Amino acid sequence: MKIFFPGDQRKKVVIIGGGFGGVELAKKLDPEKFRVILIDRHNYHTFQPLLYQVATGGLEPDSVAYPIRKIFHRRKNIYFRLADAVEILSDKNCVLTSIGEIDYDYLVIATGSTTNFYGNINLEHECLTLKSITDALNIRSWFLQNFEQALLVAGEDDRRNLMNIVIVGGGPTGVEIAGAVAELKRHVLPNDYPELDLSMMTITIVEASGKLLATMSEEASSKAKIFLEAMGVHLRFNQRVKDFDGKKITLDNGEELFSKSVIWTAGVMGKLVEGINREAIVSGNRLQVNEYNCIKGYETIFAIGDLAAMATGDHKPHPMVAPVAIQQGKNLAANLNKKLKDEWKPFRYKDNGAMATIGRNKAVADLKFWKSQGFFAWLTWLFVHLITLVGYRNKFLVLFNWIWSYFSYDNAIRLIIRPYKKKDVSE
Repeated sequence: MKIFFPGDQRKKVVIIGGGFGGVELAKKLDPEKFRVILIDRHNYHTFQPLLYQVATGGLEPDSVAYPIRKIFHRRKNIYFRLADAVEILSDKNCVLTSIGEIDYDYLVIATGSTTNFYGNINLEHECLTLKSITDALNIRSWFLQNFEQALLVAGEDDRRNLMNIVIVGGGPTGVEIAGAVAELKRHVLPNDYPELDLSMMTITIVEASGKLLATMSEEASSKAKIFLEAMGVHLRFNQRVKDFDGKKITLDNGEELFSKSVIWTAGVMGKLVEGINREAIVSGNRLQVNEYNCIKGYETIFAIGDLAAMATGDHKPHPMVAPVAIQQGKNLAANLNKKLKDEWKPFRYKDNGAMATIGRNKAVADLKFWKSQGFFAWLTWLFVHLITLVGYRNKFLVLFNWIWSYFSYDNAIRLIIRPYKKKDVSE
């Protein structure tokens, strides 16, 4: 079944994915020249950098989500459809979706990334991930459920394993989760669970390389290490998680850690849509694109954001971060808006730096003209994330919750909205 939209002389651009890149592209396309059809499996845009605060009870999920239809409610040339992209039928210039076929003049794939378990089925089934609001709520529920269960078990080892947290990966997400959980352990959990001995609880980061925040400066990496160790987080470098059975983590050196909660932040890969030629798929499940974000082997199909592997001067693809997706969306829109293809400008990434927060008054920032660690880096992190949130309501809610948590030492949103249960392997 073909899905029809109001017809006129404007070309039709279909965008798959309502993330940073897809939304920015749709905003910048000329409404006089294009009809835009944006499809996504969710009817909201997620601000992923703050998902860890939803997972640790600092923010409500609707504080980091914004309805896609509301983003574009004044743009009459943009149509949103709630659907899954099933397959790209390039020979017919259409996309097969869960609601039918949608034809296009230009197609842009902005589906982002998903967690990479490197083929380990046990890890994929047993570990918790943090790529969506659903994941964040799962972590929050699982964490609180385990503490409730810890009140009921008699054995000390069983109680300890229910409280222990292991985070795989020492990148920004892993560091931020570890810091948030450490602050919960210090300020919140003793009040909620006075019957438990919180000194039994351990928070551990397992990192395959020799340092935290490997893509940031040495100063940022070493300072993050100092911050986390001072907060009681155990750091294990140059070790990999080989297996996890739901209770026991096996490291590649044969050592074993015991915990029922393992959060996997150790790798991502592109989220592909069926139908693209295999020749265009490169390492990390990403799509090879030229400097105009056009996918190898196609003239009217583009990829932006995490999915796009564009070779740079050092022959490494751009990092899978939000600023790349936003800038590629803007650049592609500017090119498509031009009359002649000869006027198109190649994409050049402007790296404005990176930041990570470890906890109250603790952050690291590697900005273009300034590096900082500590309180001022933390203030910078707060400001940047607040201004980039979508919607004034969300900005207000997040700011209010941050102020409340700062002065009360209380992450108040500790709700088990719906109990989380891992799927049976046989399902």
